[in-house]
Amino acid sequence: MTTDDGPTGVSMANGSDSPKGMESPTSGPQPPYQGNDSGKRERPKTILTLMEYAYSEAGRKLNLSRKDLLELSVRPEDEQAETDTVRQLAAGDPLFAVPQSLLAVLAELGSEPLVRRRVLDLVVVAFASHKLFEGRIERLTEQQPLKMLTAEEVNRAAKQITFSDLGLEAESEFSDASRARLSANAVSALELFRVLRDRWTSRQFIQDMAAWVWDAPVLPSAYKTAALLATAKNTEALSQISRQFEILLRDSKSETGKAISQAREQELRAITAEALGKRLAADLEKARADAAELAVKANELAQRLSVEQSNRVVDKSHHVDDYEALRTQVIRRLSTQAELLGDGLHALRHGSTGVAEEFVDRALTAIGGEVKRLKELDGGVQ
Repeated sequence: MTTDDGPTGVSMANGSDSPKGMESPTSGPQPPYQGNDSGKRERPKTILTLMEYAYSEAGRKLNLSRKDLLELSVRPEDEQAETDTVRQLAAGDPLFAVPQSLLAVLAELGSEPLVRRRVLDLVVVAFASHKLFEGRIERLTEQQPLKMLTAEEVNRAAKQITFSDLGLEAESEFSDASRARLSANAVSALELFRVLRDRWTSRQFIQDMAAWVWDAPVLPSAYKTAALLATAKNTEALSQISRQFEILLRDSKSETGKAISQAREQELRAITAEALGKRLAADLEKARADAAELAVKANELAQRLSVEQSNRVVDKSHHVDDYEALRTQVIRRLSTQAELLGDGLHALRHGSTGVAEEFVDRALTAIGGEVKRLKELDGGVQ
C-alpha cells in the first residue's frame, strides 16, 4: 500500500529470530487463537481475534489481506475484553515483538478510521504493559513535539533494562542480541505509532530508524557491501530508502545552493557596506577637521568679540564723559549768551539802541563760535 508520503510496508524488526531462551515464560498465558477443525487458519473477524492472532504469531509478519482489515468493525461491548486480553498477552512478549508487526500490517494494508483508532488504543495498552515504557506513557501520547517520547530515549532505556525487569529468571535468558532485538522492536513500534497516529512523514520515520535501528557501521569492504545489498530479500524496502535519501540529497543540494547564493549576496552586501563605511569614515574625518577649523575660528571670533565688547564699554564710558562735559559747556555758554541777549533787550526797551546792538552782537558772535565748535566735534558735518 502507498500512503500519502510513500510505501510503508518495510520489514523493520522480526520477532521470529529471537535468541534462544526468549520464549514466553511457562507461567505466562498461551495465545488462545486457533484454527478450525480442518487445520485452515481462520481469518480474524473482530478486533479481539485480531489481537489474539497477532500475539499468536509472536512478532512474525501477519498473513492478512486488506479485505481482512476492512471487514473489521469496532464493537463497544468488546472493548474491556480487548483491553484485558492485550494486557494478558503482552506479558508473554518480553521483546516487544508483536506491536511493531501489528502496526506494520496496519500501515501497509490500511483500515477504517475507527478500527485504526481502536487498534492504536490497544497498542498503547501494550506499550503500557511493558516495563520498558513504565512512566513514559503520557509522553507517548503527547501531542506537543518537544514533550514527545523519542526514539533516542527508548533506545537508551533498552540499554538500561535488566532481565529481572522483564520477569525473566536468569541473566542468560537476556543476551546482548536479545537486548538489541528489544531496542529495535520498541523503536520500530514507536516510529510506526508516530506515523499512524501523529502523521509523521517518511523522512521523520527514516531519520529515526537510520539513527537507532538501521545503525550498523559501514562495511570497509566494497565486496561485502555489494554482496549484502545484492542478496537482500526486500528490494522494495531498499528502493524506498534509496529514493528517500535521493530526495533528501536533492533537497540538501537545493538548500546548499540557496545557502551559497545567500552567502554570495551577503558577501556582496558586506563589500558594499565596507566601501560605504570607508567613504562615510572619510566624510566623518573631513567633517571633524572642518568642525575643528570652525571651532578655532569661532574661538578667535569669540576672543575678538570679547575685546570689542571691552573696548565698546570703555568707549561708551568716554563718550558719556565727553557728552556730560560738552553739555555742561554748552549750557554754561548759552546761559551766558542768554544773559547778554536779556541785557540787550532791556537796553533796547529803554532806548539805548547802541548798547542793545553791542549786547546782541556779542551774543551772536559767541553763539556762532559755539555752533562752529560743535560742528567741528561732529566731524565737520554742515
